[in-house]
Amino acid sequence: MRELNTAHSKLPLRIPALNDITPIILLVLSSRAGTLGMFPFGIAFFAAVFDKSIAYIGVAAICAGLAASSGAALIPKYLIAAIAYWLFTRLSKTTNEIIRSAACASSVLIGGAVMLLIMPSSVYDVFLLLTESIICALMYVVFIKSSLLNEDYSKRGRTSQEEYISSAIAIGVFITGLDGIEIGIINLKNIFASYTVLITALNASIAVSGCTGLCLGFMTTLTGTESLVMMGVYGLSALFSSFMNNFKKLGCVIGYTGGMLVSLLYIKSVQELPVSIADVLISSVLFLLTPKIMHEYFRSFFIKSVRIETVSPDLRMREYLSMRLRDAGDAFSGLYESFMAVSESRLNKYNDDISEILDDAADRVCNNCRMCGKCWQTEFRRTYKNILELITIIEKQGELTMDNIPEKFCEKCIRSRQFISEINHVYELYKRDTMRKSDAITTRNLISMQYNEINAMLSEMAEEIDDGFTFLENEEERIVDELDKAGINPYELSVVEGKSGDCEIYLRLPPGAKHSVVEGIISQVLNRPIGEESADGKLTKYISKANYCVDKSVLQLEKSGSAANGDSAAMFTTGKNKFYAILADGMGSGANAQYESMATIRLLTRFLKAGFSPKTALCMLNTAMCVNINNESYSTVDLLSIDLYTGTAEFYKIGSAESVILNSDEITVLRSSSTPIGILSEIRLNNNIIQLHEGDIIALMSDGITQAGYSVSRTDWIKNIVIKPFNSMEQLAEEIMNTALKKSKGIAKDDMTVIAIRIMSC
Repeated sequence: MRELNTAHSKLPLRIPALNDITPIILLVLSSRAGTLGMFPFGIAFFAAVFDKSIAYIGVAAICAGLAASSGAALIPKYLIAAIAYWLFTRLSKTTNEIIRSAACASSVLIGGAVMLLIMPSSVYDVFLLLTESIICALMYVVFIKSSLLNEDYSKRGRTSQEEYISSAIAIGVFITGLDGIEIGIINLKNIFASYTVLITALNASIAVSGCTGLCLGFMTTLTGTESLVMMGVYGLSALFSSFMNNFKKLGCVIGYTGGMLVSLLYIKSVQELPVSIADVLISSVLFLLTPKIMHEYFRSFFIKSVRIETVSPDLRMREYLSMRLRDAGDAFSGLYESFMAVSESRLNKYNDDISEILDDAADRVCNNCRMCGKCWQTEFRRTYKNILELITIIEKQGELTMDNIPEKFCEKCIRSRQFISEINHVYELYKRDTMRKSDAITTRNLISMQYNEINAMLSEMAEEIDDGFTFLENEEERIVDELDKAGINPYELSVVEGKSGDCEIYLRLPPGAKHSVVEGIISQVLNRPIGEESADGKLTKYISKANYCVDKSVLQLEKSGSAANGDSAAMFTTGKNKFYAILADGMGSGANAQYESMATIRLLTRFLKAGFSPKTALCMLNTAMCVNINNESYSTVDLLSIDLYTGTAEFYKIGSAESVILNSDEITVLRSSSTPIGILSEIRLNNNIIQLHEGDIIALMSDGITQAGYSVSRTDWIKNIVIKPFNSMEQLAEEIMNTALKKSKGIAKDDMTVIAIRIMSC
């Protein structure tokens, strides 16, 4: 229906179709609507949205509308205006709405000027003509922006505020065109106006409903003097009706009727009420009887025709990232399964029956022997059994000689010396080949385990993205409000809550903003202590302050006579307030052991700081160390993780020495039940979870401490030290180290390391 381009306006004239009935009726109603003797609405509707390929029908509709109202004498004026604008559309190529609205106003000026020349006129008539042309230009824009007149239903989108207002004014014009059409006490104009208010109240917001009521009240009384009264009646009734739309159609009717009754209290007379009781009753009945499919159609003017549940941007991003990570994890899982399957098939292939190798050796020795027929045909079973006995001797003693070969074999075989030499050679080749291929299969299996661990890492990241955080939108709005009250206008804000209740806040603040004030406001809104962590340019990151902090100390001493300590230790806190303590003891002592333990610490630290769980990090480290076949290495690992929000501690002990924990005045000793990391392709990870409280103490030690003065690990003397009062963990570490040296008679028989940690409330 809407004319959107010049190509549409230059179509040749055509015969009207069924879908032209609605715009023709609307054009007739627009032409009937008038005010102060002016009828500009028909021309504006014709110029803005009427299909010019049936312009002759449009001109006839304008004349019919004027003839059916009090404007029959003005038919020549508007006939000239309509023809003038139609000629403009045929000659002009512009699509500029301002120019076209000006052309619409000019066409009315032309038609009015012709009438002023023919008929007697005054200055007031000229003023009215200028006013009418301005109204015509404005109404052109109103009709253009009215979403009601967009005939392409599939392209109808979410309606803007100006489209709402334009639509309300357009409806008011059409309803005004019903003015004067009455059946007894029934007024069609009031019935359709009330019906429109009810439809809007059911499907739109309170603001839109109130605006629609005001517009209808003003537009439907252009021909009278009660505009302010009608604006108040319809506006108030629309608000009351919209308040009740939670109760569906019946609620809207009750609200609308209530608004009318409230208006009556101010007007104080039923006779002076612009809308009769019969009009309200009929419009309400029509509204209640309107089928659901029609209401869905009306609702399309306020929201999109296809109702789709809105998904928040953070949820879409989380689903996208988790999906990509899971897809990548599935790819690595496929590599793992493929490698394992190939390794198994190759192992079966390489484990050929050893009898085939022995047959080959026997062929080369016995091929030209005169006793071959007797040994391998007449006495096949006995000969084969004797050769298998030779293999057993080789496996047990490493080599077959004339001294350990059975006498019965020498008695039967006339080439025993040659057979001994050949079978030793073949078996050695077989053993070397089997070992080489077995190493290749082992390496392949370890690499496949690496792929499996990568899959676990990616899956863990996907789970963390899915469930690990939530955007606190309500808290964001409250923070913005409080910052605004403090005179701080943030440019950007995001509040993220983690699974354990910790929060991360990202703020882009204006220059000069006091961070102490911002911290106080955020802490008050989130009801938890918040502190600044980092600032990247203008973007500042705030995080929840931990409930716990640690007093920590590490003390090391290398083995007597050694230039380097084979133990390595690290302690750090991640951005999510996870505290980690790691103690690694390399194989042996000295520089090589130090290299191994430092590499272990370095890799674990990177994995943990990247956000991976201790279990995943340890599995990745183990397979990485096992792959290094040519340079065999291993290391014990003590890994402690403490959540500084909750005080929950996790202990992972892999081949490590005992750890002593003072927990609520009770002493606990944790021991390892697994081999050091880097020996077996699969390690058994058992974690101990302990809830820590303020004042609890943890002592992690290498075996150089726990075995001091004894041939086996003992911890009784360490328990007696831990329960003593200490001002700092540095004093505790020194006490344990000095006592261990004393028990070793002043000689460090192995590398010594002690990590002392105490939990404190922040």
